[in-house]
Amino acid sequence: MSDDRKSPTYNHTEIHHKIEASPKAPGIKAAFRFNHASSPWVRGISSGLSSSLPILIGILFGHLQYGLIASIGGFTYLYTKDEPYAQRAVKLFLALLGVTLCFTLGSLFADVAWMKTILFGVIGAVSVYIFGALKIPGPSAMFFVLSFAVSTSIPAPNLQSVFLHAGLVFLGGALSWCISMSGWLINPRGPETAAVAKAYRQLASFVGSLGTESFHAEQHKTVVELRAAETAMKQAKINRKKSSFAHRLFLLNQKAEGLFIFVMAAANDFNPAVSKKAQAVIETFASEMATLKKHKKIRDVREEIEELSIKEELRTLLLDVNAVLQMKEFKETEYIQFSHGTIKSRLKAAFHKRSYVLKNALRYGIIMIVAAAVAYTTNIPRSYWIPLTCAGVMLGATVRATVQRGIQRSVGTILGILIGTGILMLEPTGIVIALIVFVLQSTIEIVIVKNYALGTLFITPNALLIAESGHPDKAISYFTSARVIDIVIGSVIGVVGTVLVFKRASSLRLPYLLGDVIRKEGQFLEMLSTEQDEERIKQERNKLQGELVNLRALYDNVIGEYSKTAVKLEGLWPAVVATQQLGYMLLASFEGYELSETEKRELQETFAQLAAAAEQKRAPKLSNVPTLKHYPIIQGEITALYESLQVEI
Repeated sequence: MSDDRKSPTYNHTEIHHKIEASPKAPGIKAAFRFNHASSPWVRGISSGLSSSLPILIGILFGHLQYGLIASIGGFTYLYTKDEPYAQRAVKLFLALLGVTLCFTLGSLFADVAWMKTILFGVIGAVSVYIFGALKIPGPSAMFFVLSFAVSTSIPAPNLQSVFLHAGLVFLGGALSWCISMSGWLINPRGPETAAVAKAYRQLASFVGSLGTESFHAEQHKTVVELRAAETAMKQAKINRKKSSFAHRLFLLNQKAEGLFIFVMAAANDFNPAVSKKAQAVIETFASEMATLKKHKKIRDVREEIEELSIKEELRTLLLDVNAVLQMKEFKETEYIQFSHGTIKSRLKAAFHKRSYVLKNALRYGIIMIVAAAVAYTTNIPRSYWIPLTCAGVMLGATVRATVQRGIQRSVGTILGILIGTGILMLEPTGIVIALIVFVLQSTIEIVIVKNYALGTLFITPNALLIAESGHPDKAISYFTSARVIDIVIGSVIGVVGTVLVFKRASSLRLPYLLGDVIRKEGQFLEMLSTEQDEERIKQERNKLQGELVNLRALYDNVIGEYSKTAVKLEGLWPAVVATQQLGYMLLASFEGYELSETEKRELQETFAQLAAAAEQKRAPKLSNVPTLKHYPIIQGEITALYESLQVEI
């Protein structure tokens, strides 16, 4: 803050949460660092079965080549996430259609180099746009590009063969759909139950962070998990009037929202001892929910809650959660149900000239076209692996992540060549091929969560075994020569293209998004003082919450860029934290604010100046922050935001 600019004074409850240091982007060493994520054994084995069973079935019917083609459809399984089964069924079926369509296009235009080049870009761009606009986690364009790429090298002498191969891919994908949906038979509400349990686990961490430097980080994570749980409940199409278990799960999710809102509103009144005790109770809830099933009654912790020295409102909320878990009835409180919009509206909303999703998709498509053009102007056999490698590298979330993926992909693949060469030298046949594919694919999914480079160590021999087993006379020579060249060229194109085209993409957007969020907070505060339509308030609350989550995600992207602008924008970190804190305090407000006309005008001017300051990367032109006699906490948060913007970038 400059010497001639004084901080406005105010009378409010002191805010005790320190701002933690700005997160730092991981260095190159992080490319080889192992994560502490748990190994997904079920996913790994299921993925292995999805890829190997089609091969085994083909062998049993005397058509190994048909089985290998069908196994490409097995990659559909890799789009499985922890979404509810109702949503999973639709998403995987659409992914299956996409994989089949891409394979068909590759077969149809296998001999038309210019068309293949364009289609690589179109498939990549459309896939990235859809996944980005709908915010679908997963491998995005990767396996659509893979199915298209591999099909261009599989001989299909006539139209009948093209559709035969496409049908085989569809059947292989249908089998993977069945494998992915098989959990429904055992625990049909498993995914949404896990989502709610995860939200409670994160909520416990948030409560335990009160008064510490990690408060704001845990706050953000909690909002993300609460939105994920809400999304899971919505996607599950729960009818709580027809299912007692569904109703039970609905109420648990309701209470998670209530707990977060209460803790946000009363955060300054917690002391560390109380926070830790409340955290322990909520962690108990999360542990019990993780195994929650129909008609199961869990441990009653009512006595533990009664012994806590906490506010009566918090005690009531905790007792309500305990009552739900004990399958007891009680009066429901207000429930904020967030609307995520239709698929059509979300796709349309992301299609405009300022859309980051659209720009990212176009960037991806253009670089894919460049990679394919390079591939098809060389004499390297199976040169489609150049754009395929490029496709995987560019799926990094940031520029730094893309560089890391390039390094991981190159190192992992080169080492994978040694494994693949050894496998092919053994000249596996029949059931042995199916077994090797099962082991490799299962291993990929189990270890890739630990480190991407370790996963690519097994991706190369597995993909090449599937694609090249029909060409035993060429496979070894291809592995040992063209493979290295393809990977290096594809990785370089992906990294260089991303750095050149999107070097400052997030940095350029951050000030404007920060200003836009601040402006929306002001509008939301004013709306709370005038709007009577509860449904509209809920909708606007949902929109603001989404913007707050996006703001933090964009800041994380900024620190992942290689540019001087990104380094300078790290100075906006306190403003990002203060903006989120103010926003979450407003979201925790159920009752409308009673503001005078004078207060409304002053607040409009204040938020306009704060937003302009953020966008122009300068200190706000304000002498003071309006006094809100009845809402000192909100005034304090606005003042904290004002102070955080006292920077010149």
